[in-house]
Amino acid sequence: MLRSFATRRVTRARLPIAVLALTMFATLSGCGLLGGDDGGSAGQGTGGVEKAKIRVGVLPVVDVAPFYRAIEQGYFAAEGLQVEPVVMASGKASIDGLIGGDVDIAFASYPAPLLAQSKKIADFKIVADGLTAKPGHIVVVANKDSTFKKPGDAPGKKIAISGRNTMTDLAPMSVLKTQGVDYTQVQFVEMAFPEMITALEKNSVDGAVLVEPWVTTAMKKLGAVPVFDGASGPTLEMPMSGYVAIGGQGKLATSSPKTVAAFQRALAKAQAEATDRSKVEPMFVKYAKIDQQTAQLVTISTYSTSLEANRIQRVANLMEEFGVIKGHLDVASMIPNSGTNK
Repeated sequence: MLRSFATRRVTRARLPIAVLALTMFATLSGCGLLGGDDGGSAGQGTGGVEKAKIRVGVLPVVDVAPFYRAIEQGYFAAEGLQVEPVVMASGKASIDGLIGGDVDIAFASYPAPLLAQSKKIADFKIVADGLTAKPGHIVVVANKDSTFKKPGDAPGKKIAISGRNTMTDLAPMSVLKTQGVDYTQVQFVEMAFPEMITALEKNSVDGAVLVEPWVTTAMKKLGAVPVFDGASGPTLEMPMSGYVAIGGQGKLATSSPKTVAAFQRALAKAQAEATDRSKVEPMFVKYAKIDQQTAQLVTISTYSTSLEANRIQRVANLMEEFGVIKGHLDVASMIPNSGTNK
């Protein structure tokens, strides 16, 4: 059952999720950190998990299609986990839910947990990578009769984004900056993705920064046209999202390594299958709430099966470049056993 909550030094190591999970377990168990969490304990005996029932904050986006497939195909259950999806209103809400204890693991676009980590709000650990954008996944679009036709037209335009300090403003600003366009003269307006479709239809904005499935929806419903791609140039193949937990005494990422490892294995299996459209399109329809015809047109990006600190570091560096993060954030310290964190 889905429960909905309202908004409330770079390493080159490549760590396949399954290997990371085993390494994490071996290291943490050797340090005596297997004191399980309250409730749903199933950590008795070899292979058991410390916390069998976990709640995962997710968003209604295509990024989490493999997560839902892992539930439907019984991959989590096979690992001894009962996983309850908790649908959140935004990435920030998902992180807030994690901090507040409403969920055990939170899915979010990377800027949200990276910003929270930089502010030392909690000790965030990235337990699984989510989606890496291919061209077509995050796109700045406009109506076909708009005067906003190329990146150079952006200054002075009103462009809808999902929120400041997110990939929807950071990615286009990076592309514009690289092309010598003054992004500071763009009027960014925050609104939810569904609202962007309406705003475009009413011409109350000149353009919108959309991600799938809303890119395809805007093109199909409104005849919207791409102005420029947010996953191009400096942001080509930029990691977009991932799953995070909190570390520290009594926190899942530290006290329940077998649970985290089980989650990683199950998700990795589903993400490896996501290269097959037939396996993820049904998830788009059921959980991202789009029709079958739109699902068939959606750009499918790369669902990661490994955690690579140097790749996710690109997001932190982008945030530092635009002043969202003050100082340097070492993403490797957020990935268990990446070589720099204890």
